[in-house]
Amino acid sequence: MKRRIVVAFKSPMIIVFIVILLFFTPFAIYSPGESRNRGVVTAIGIDRIDQQYEVSLLTFIPTANQSYQEKTSVISGKGNSVAEAVYNAQIAMGRTIGLAHAKTTIVNEELLSEDVSTTVDYLSRVASLPENTVFVCTNNSAKEVLEQSKNLVSDLGLKLEQIIAYNANNLYVTDTSLEAFYKGYYSYVKSSLIGYLTMEESGEEGGGDGVSSPSGNSGGQGQSSQGGSNSENESGGKSSKRIENQGKAVLLKEGKKVAVLDVDGLSGINLLNPKSVNQIIDIDGVERNDETLSMQYKVKNKKTLVTTKFENGYPIFMAQLVLGVELVEVGGEHEALRINTEFSEITDDISGKIEQKVKRQFADSLGILREHDCDVIGVGREFFSNDRKQFKKFIDKIGGKENADKFIDYVTFKLSVVVQPD
Repeated sequence: MKRRIVVAFKSPMIIVFIVILLFFTPFAIYSPGESRNRGVVTAIGIDRIDQQYEVSLLTFIPTANQSYQEKTSVISGKGNSVAEAVYNAQIAMGRTIGLAHAKTTIVNEELLSEDVSTTVDYLSRVASLPENTVFVCTNNSAKEVLEQSKNLVSDLGLKLEQIIAYNANNLYVTDTSLEAFYKGYYSYVKSSLIGYLTMEESGEEGGGDGVSSPSGNSGGQGQSSQGGSNSENESGGKSSKRIENQGKAVLLKEGKKVAVLDVDGLSGINLLNPKSVNQIIDIDGVERNDETLSMQYKVKNKKTLVTTKFENGYPIFMAQLVLGVELVEVGGEHEALRINTEFSEITDDISGKIEQKVKRQFADSLGILREHDCDVIGVGREFFSNDRKQFKKFIDKIGGKENADKFIDYVTFKLSVVVQPD
């Protein structure tokens, strides 16, 4: 054994390894942690105040504690440009910022009055903000949303990205990342869809925790309101603010806001998206057993079949939609026995009313898209994939690439809906 050790130490590689180990080990042990030099940013907020930009950074602060909760802080900087504001925020933090872990980018709705790509350009191009960061806007100060989001963990055990992820998976049913925004921005339609968060005063006094119950929404997926923090009002009580998920989204054209879509608008856009399920469809005036009732159905599954063609040189978009629905309430009451037996049958009258409801939602959403020459449902993509030559020929017919975004105005839509029990 001793002989083997002697032989091993005669190897040049072993000697080099030992020298390196002796040289770097003390530095590794006694050098300050990376967290002292670099701040880990988990979310970014951008506002514009008095012609200046304010960039706020939700920063993770590594701190030993027994509660296993992350300690975060919001640090802001102002400047005449986003680059200057980020630089000043970095000075205020006393660390070099690291954006690799930034999961959310929030901009104030006011910034969408002009091309928002110029606002986030520095962050994505120079500051190395990940393109998979979720991109949303708010009707309030983005800085204040980040401040309120710190209380989500303590009040509800939620993080801001969890709320937004729920939106993306269940409401928008589409990618709302920075990368998706740029793909839409640079496409021929120059349009994209991003998430929308609101922050409202609860109007409650007496030290509420900032949590509000969901309120009803006809024809949509519902609302979810998340907790915020409390602030003193003039009467000496406590007024609670909360971050609200109202199921809204913002439609952008060339980086500018052209419309805010509510739950019904999103439902219409997502009608042909097979991933979009759990939508609540509310129908009225159903005659059953000498009663006139309202009924609420949930979409449990969905199948779509889409085909495209050109007739006389003009595009026709045909889609068959099969909805598997489940009755969840009758007249606002959830009586399991009554629902499962007496009213579970999908009659022709009920099927017709559901068909009318979803077609109306689709027509309303399509009207918004046509008004602003937007295509966020992939109509042009279907024509391009199925008949590229004819598609390009038609684009040339309506004025070429300069008018390519007006393509959806010329499309004839033929939609058939089949409703069946789940």
